[in-house]
Amino acid sequence: MKMTKSFSSLATATLLLGLASNSNQSHAIELSGDITFTSDYAFRGISQTDQAPAIQGGLTLSDETGFYLSVWGSSVDFGGQGTLEFDVMLGWAGSLNDQWSADVGIMRYGYPNTEFAGSNFYELYGSLSYQDLTFGLAYSDDYYANAGTYFYLYGGYSYALTDNLALDLQVGHNEYDDSALSYLDWSIALSTEVLGAGLSLAYVDTDINDCALCDSRVIFSVSKSF
Repeated sequence: MKMTKSFSSLATATLLLGLASNSNQSHAIELSGDITFTSDYAFRGISQTDQAPAIQGGLTLSDETGFYLSVWGSSVDFGGQGTLEFDVMLGWAGSLNDQWSADVGIMRYGYPNTEFAGSNFYELYGSLSYQDLTFGLAYSDDYYANAGTYFYLYGGYSYALTDNLALDLQVGHNEYDDSALSYLDWSIALSTEVLGAGLSLAYVDTDINDCALCDSRVIFSVSKSF
């Protein structure tokens, strides 16, 4: 992944310098985090836990100008080929005006106790939101398991049913070098907050046939931010 690694080094240096510069200018830096229990960890429609529950958590260091550094982890189950995912993100997110916002950055997906080649990879990501509608694109020049060039194009919409209940819709297209591997994924979710905890009930599916990890399922999640 020569191109992505070079870009990641440049992006890391630029963003860290940006955070340091903003700190020198007395801009506030905030630390936030979350922890989640989910009945299944589905990534782009495919179970990462062999359809079993997962514990997840993350921390984000952010500057008031929008730059952030995040780490995120989850339990996974790849059939004896890994039990942990640990990701690092460097990016910027913020409002462009009263109605438009953006989020751009670079992410490293890491699987510390997975031994096969190509398990760790980098991805560039970006999204543009207009009110409750979001369109995004992710790109890797050497995706998971040395799958080569990969694009993920998605759209999402969040609709407030009540003051404390939202309907979240998303559909994504996974495009591989090998077109036979390309597929669609989609989800429909209800989310709310009870006693300070976030609750989500989601229906997740793909158009992949004959794949138990890709079949439709209902996933329940509870999360707490701090």
